[in-house]
Amino acid sequence: MTRHPAMWRPWRALWHTLQTRAAACAMLGVAAVAIASAAGRAADSAVKQPSPSDVASAPSAKEASPESPKCCKEFRVRPQDQVWVVSTRRVGCPSGSMTEPAWQVWRYEKAMWQPATATEFYASDSADLVTPFYIHGNRIDHPQACSDGLSVYFQLVGKLDDEPPARFVIWSWPSSQIKGPLNDVRTKAARSDVDAYYLARFVAGMKPEVRVGLVGYSFGARIASGALHLIGGGSLLGQTIEGGPRPQIRVALWAAAEHNYWYLPGNYHDRAIATGDAWFITINCCDPVLSRYRFLDPCGDPVAVGYAGIYGRNLLPADVNERIEEVNVSNIVGGTHDKDAYLYSLYIQTQTRAYVLWHELAEKKAGETPALAAAD
Repeated sequence: MTRHPAMWRPWRALWHTLQTRAAACAMLGVAAVAIASAAGRAADSAVKQPSPSDVASAPSAKEASPESPKCCKEFRVRPQDQVWVVSTRRVGCPSGSMTEPAWQVWRYEKAMWQPATATEFYASDSADLVTPFYIHGNRIDHPQACSDGLSVYFQLVGKLDDEPPARFVIWSWPSSQIKGPLNDVRTKAARSDVDAYYLARFVAGMKPEVRVGLVGYSFGARIASGALHLIGGGSLLGQTIEGGPRPQIRVALWAAAEHNYWYLPGNYHDRAIATGDAWFITINCCDPVLSRYRFLDPCGDPVAVGYAGIYGRNLLPADVNERIEEVNVSNIVGGTHDKDAYLYSLYIQTQTRAYVLWHELAEKKAGETPALAAAD
């Protein structure tokens, strides 16, 4: 059935009214935009044309805000830098022999890893070339260790034009994942003590005028602390290293997976703190991995340094205690144990760089409570 034309007339009238009102609103909107734009241009003109007295008193851009470091956004190895890998993945337990361990050494040249030797590495020792190390954590195979190490190099050194020359070392230790979660972490904890000995041997081979920085993440922090304990005259697993002049060493520990009382007198790493020139230690009470650190040793119920900080710092000598800066980074890192949360935090990155690249450090007060890090 066809509807009569008269039935459509009211709807047509309503549609015509709506169209007319919409057009009027659109015209009003265009007019308002034009008026606002004209007013904005007038205001801009007034701002851009200050009086002579205003020009004389206005601070320069350089005075208004400090100049940011010149950064490169694409990965590179700066011409003045060196990047090395030292691997202990094919080295077994130490035998006490004074012969050089059979570590493998490579140097990054022309975007490729070229085989090298420890002798070639030591030949480049120089007081003008700071030597930072990156020591990775657990469940990292060798290719991933190299990749992560290059990322750490670039963020700390390579992207900045103004940093002094650096000889960056990636320490690759046997931490590939093995079957069984508890078996995995307990095996790697034991192996980290072995690698502490090898790292101490490697660092001890450098000339005393060399400045060294150690960045240890998770079990890598345990390796770094154990190495300094040995360099300071201590023993691990019945092993010691020969005495003599040693390089100067600074340390940065991220999410440190080691017992928080080990630095106290008479304990496992009691000579470590005094051996290092300065220590930057992060604390994250939200770390879900370190919160379960006690299962590593069910008989001792230990707490990790990276979870709660160093226990009993007031028992350390004052001159040793003042070398430590502990910072609570829970508000930055949050509920993760991921290395990247530390590496890509501007605050943690800047602090780490200051320590391991031997920048001038602000004076610290002995025994001060760990500060809460400024949010990025």
